[in-house]
Amino acid sequence: MVYMRKKLIAIISLVLLIAIAFVLNYGYTSKKEEAAKNEYSQNLDSIQTSTSSAKETSTEKDKLFTGIFTTYREEREINRSRSIDALKEIVENKNTSETTREEAQKQIIKLTEITNQELIIENLIKAKGFQDAVVMIDNGVVNVIVQADELSEEEVAQIVDIVSRQTGVSLDNIKIMTRLE
Repeated sequence: MVYMRKKLIAIISLVLLIAIAFVLNYGYTSKKEEAAKNEYSQNLDSIQTSTSSAKETSTEKDKLFTGIFTTYREEREINRSRSIDALKEIVENKNTSETTREEAQKQIIKLTEITNQELIIENLIKAKGFQDAVVMIDNGVVNVIVQADELSEEEVAQIVDIVSRQTGVSLDNIKIMTRLE
């Protein structure tokens, strides 16, 4: 009987501790979410303020292009981050063989180098006078999207020259596109 009573008290104590932990966690999470919402609102207000002043000086077409190019870059970075995270998990896994670990490390280095090449090429293209550009390098093929209605042969040659010098990719594997509305 005493044993059963002690067991019952222990079970009730554990249930109460779990309930208290749940309540504390819920309160902490709610406060954290509220703080995040407040920060998001403040950031949104500052973005809207800066955007409203920028709207006065930019055209509708420029805003559309800026949004599209930003979206391309964000998608590229999200995909790249996912790949690197997956490779890091392989490297950090204790059960991974040494050869697989080394290969994953090489892939991480390769992705980092590709990211740097893309950024350098984008900046060099912008330095040539183009409004914006997005570069995507994948399996020896380079895709370049330039903000322009159309490109002259000279402009295409400039872009191809930049890409081939930075990547060593042959001219056949460089694709240049313009982004139209």
